[in-house]
Amino acid sequence: MKILFPFVGDSVGGSHRSILELYYMLESNSITPIFVIHRMGPLSELFDAINIQYEYIPVKYLAGESPSLLKIIFGIIFNYLKLIKFINKNKIDIVHGNDLRINLTWSLPTKLSRSAYLWHQRSFMSSSIFWKSSVLLADHFVSISKYVDQSLPNNIPRLKKTLILNPFDVKNIYDKNESRRWLNKLYSISKKTILLGYIGRLLDWKNIDFLLRGFAKYAKNSVLQVNLIIVGTGDNEYIDILKQLACQLGVEDIVIFAGFNAKPNKVISAFDVIIAPSNREPFGRTLVEAMIQFTPVLAARGGGHSEIINDGITGRLYSHNNIGNFMSQLDKYMNSRSAHKITNKANTIASLKYSSQQHFENIVQIYKQLVCSHSQK
Repeated sequence: MKILFPFVGDSVGGSHRSILELYYMLESNSITPIFVIHRMGPLSELFDAINIQYEYIPVKYLAGESPSLLKIIFGIIFNYLKLIKFINKNKIDIVHGNDLRINLTWSLPTKLSRSAYLWHQRSFMSSSIFWKSSVLLADHFVSISKYVDQSLPNNIPRLKKTLILNPFDVKNIYDKNESRRWLNKLYSISKKTILLGYIGRLLDWKNIDFLLRGFAKYAKNSVLQVNLIIVGTGDNEYIDILKQLACQLGVEDIVIFAGFNAKPNKVISAFDVIIAPSNREPFGRTLVEAMIQFTPVLAARGGGHSEIINDGITGRLYSHNNIGNFMSQLDKYMNSRSAHKITNKANTIASLKYSSQQHFENIVQIYKQLVCSHSQK
């Protein structure tokens, strides 16, 4: 069985880490995964670094990069002959799409090639009438959370969609003391400092500007020595705004913009508390990674966060954009011994719900169903 995973290649995020977890499981179970990248950049650099082979297919117009329906249609038409040729030449059984642009660009060529298309929805789907046509382009839909699943078009038959939680290496747990020594040295942080952290894409909807405001107020009202480290890349214009805001708030000396780090789980292990300030996360991958690493989680209530975190049991939730509630929930970690109990419970839950093996079995079951149904056509 050959499974094609096409990616744009201009970023590295949670979907890529999820597919890499699946990739290693597929390779060891006689299923051939094939990667395609359309743009050289962060993803090709990552694949080169970890010795993963990929095909480079330059594509000038990707469907979905513009909200214009005309440009979406043009992107599909412009690319489909090239993509059909690749699918047929490599005898691809299933194309597994993990990105809006990829889903719109590859689903029609896959249909025309008579291969199966698996549409993996990793973000909240628009309610536009246009999306109702997506049921005609995919053979099956996978959503990563109830929050995302509820956004799928109502006209998708129940048997054509499945909710499958993202996979994680639940056994890869770093030593927290060693991780903290490593991070202290990397960013010149005092070992006495309470380290709050954010890790992820730096985009406007991630609400990191609120995090800066909440952190600044907390730091000025706390007797503790606290730092905030922001790890990730994203929109350069938004990053400049965040740096200016840190200066305006007077916390530029205790906020570290760390950029990309190739060891995100080790970074998470070193945090005293990880903070996720968006209430629109489709899932919230870093929350589960923190649970695995025994790192306390403080997250905005809403989106996928509310499905992952049981407030006060496996982490703490605060009301979106409410600085007072943010500070009081953070204080509960600082002024009580509950953190240890919460992180132990969180690790137990994460290990049971989010294992790579469980994800692999669920995905492969869908692969087999799709191959079987297509062989009968």
